[in-house]
Amino acid sequence: MQMNEIKQAIDRVEQSADEAKRSVQAGSVPEDLRQSVDQMQQQAHQAQQQINSQPQQGGEARMRDVVTQLEQSADRAMQACRNAGQVDPQVQQAVQRAHQEASRLKKQIQMG
Repeated sequence: MQMNEIKQAIDRVEQSADEAKRSVQAGSVPEDLRQSVDQMQQQAHQAQQQINSQPQQGGEARMRDVVTQLEQSADRAMQACRNAGQVDPQVQQAVQRAHQEASRLKKQIQMG
């Protein structure tokens, strides 16, 4: 996977995470869900910064670590969404989209 493709994929995750955060802030959701979405959004932002600031430093291993952490925070947000029970569909869809993007990126990086 080329570096610019990874940047674009992380950008999609970040956009989805931003959307999830806006949806959570606009609605009434449990604090656990709010915190996990905040963490996912911060993780996506940090991943974007790391990729943009030092694209070659640490190479593929660092890239995999960044993406793995991002996917794990998306997993936690997804689980918090499930645990919350009845959640606004917009919130649920935004969290699912961010999770799907993070999972897709992780799989692409693992396959090379």
